[in-house]
Amino acid sequence: MQINHDIAVFMTSPVMIVLGTSDDASQPAIGRAIGALVQKDEGSIDLMVSEWQWPATVANVRANGRLAATFARPSDYVSFQVKGRAAVLPATAEHLSSAARYVERITATLEGLGLDGRIVTPWFVNRDLVAVRLPVDEIFVQTPGAKAGQLVERQ
Repeated sequence: MQINHDIAVFMTSPVMIVLGTSDDASQPAIGRAIGALVQKDEGSIDLMVSEWQWPATVANVRANGRLAATFARPSDYVSFQVKGRAAVLPATAEHLSSAARYVERITATLEGLGLDGRIVTPWFVNRDLVAVRLPVDEIFVQTPGAKAGQLVERQ
């Protein structure tokens, strides 16, 4: 699925990125990504994840590939959820620099909303960073309201 420009810009902005996975016994696990690189033409997203902080999430992706990633803007909860089958890749220099920029931007955003930086710092760990490549099968609107859960039209 090709990712439209507006959604790609949204996904790479300072939004919270929550990852949902499950193991082969359907036991859920969550994690948090520290940034996204969107490959619009390929229809995929690279999500940077600390394997140290979120070992079950990364292990689940390695085992079965099932992943749902939710992107939520903290100022107004505009949200999208992306689903697909992902793969874990080694983090490249581009992933590392993108993650560093993301951490700076999201921390500043959350501090601007009144959160103490000391509270949010543990949320964004870059230790043992990997990239989770998610080819996008579906994108759903998750913003609270009447359109929540609607499939975004395929591009």
